[in-house]
Amino acid sequence: MKVRKPNALIYFIIYILFYPFLKLFFRLRVERSNYIRPEGACIVVSNHSSFMDFLVVMLSLYPMKVNAVTAQKFFLYKPLNRLLPMMGCIPKNLFDPDVRSIIGIKTVLNRGDDILLFPEGRCSCDGFYAGMHRSTGKLIKKLSVPVVSCCIEGSYTCMPFWRDGIRAGRVQITISNLFSPENLQSLSIDEINMVVDNRLSGEDRGTFRTFGTRRLAEGLQYILYWCPKCGQEFTTETKKCRIYCTACGNAADLDRYAMLNPTPGSVVPKDIHTWYKEQARYEAEQLHDDMKPINVHVSVKLPSDVPGGGMVTCGSGVISIDPKGWCYEGELKGEQVSLFFPIDTVPALPIDPNDVFQIYAHGAFYMFSPDNKRECIKYSVIGECAYWKFASNVQMTPRKDSGFC
Repeated sequence: MKVRKPNALIYFIIYILFYPFLKLFFRLRVERSNYIRPEGACIVVSNHSSFMDFLVVMLSLYPMKVNAVTAQKFFLYKPLNRLLPMMGCIPKNLFDPDVRSIIGIKTVLNRGDDILLFPEGRCSCDGFYAGMHRSTGKLIKKLSVPVVSCCIEGSYTCMPFWRDGIRAGRVQITISNLFSPENLQSLSIDEINMVVDNRLSGEDRGTFRTFGTRRLAEGLQYILYWCPKCGQEFTTETKKCRIYCTACGNAADLDRYAMLNPTPGSVVPKDIHTWYKEQARYEAEQLHDDMKPINVHVSVKLPSDVPGGGMVTCGSGVISIDPKGWCYEGELKGEQVSLFFPIDTVPALPIDPNDVFQIYAHGAFYMFSPDNKRECIKYSVIGECAYWKFASNVQMTPRKDSGFC
């Protein structure tokens, strides 16, 4: 696979334009006290809780230039379909064995350039490190080059992926040396994965704050759909800084530290992560070996045949999940099809909140959009709970304090 070197001019322009913005608007702090630039090629690993994380890592490492492993879907849209290859990005089908991306990574390292990986494979819904596929440790050990870690804190509160726009705040990135080639040879794959998990799991626990106080909670209903007081689903709504249940009046105000402050008489977890964890436990309790399939009517999107055309709707039908896996029955490109995705092969379902959830399989990927688009997060949560409950050979490292496992 041919992978370009990152375009030095574009890199420089992005640095000049955006680094001052990150310093001023997000008060970006770069901590390098435990970092010495490795000699030769290296792998950079980073946690991922916001769409701004790539920019934070890229600009904090400058003048070092990285070839980032990037989700395949971003290569389908204009102008990214031209910009990402120019920046040396490597497409990857998430949670799916992708020989093409491995060849691309080896190509970059063999010529002495650097790789950037986000091992979680998707943005964290609740700001907490989401774990990674165990094959990451296997790949790192096999490549046997120095590994650098970037732990980002504060980006989730400034630019959570469940809402549009950004909020002024404080972001810190800690860059550290993680492994030398000698370390990698002496450690097992499980030990490598454990070290990576421990390093990257510096979650946003409220120590980082935003500086604005308006509309902090708006969009939060797209990931917190279950009311912890009355147990109703999709009755949560938001207005300005408040999230509330339209069925029972349960409510809380989200503050600048991402903490939830209940109104009198309300039953609300202390923060977004705890609410999300209780929501996952609620869904996990509904799953059992003799359960009936959970069905939802969806439209299906596939990559456009036109370069830069994005994803296009190609049919509709019903997708269901049971202990064996996911099954889609319906129309696809004018034909009736039946697609089956075994539970062992779907460890997580990345989502675009209030839009689609995604399944990657067999070198392809599908976007499913429920009739009620708010249900995207529900099926993402159910899918992850089902994987931990029913998969015969779990290949993900556990999320810390997640409610899934």
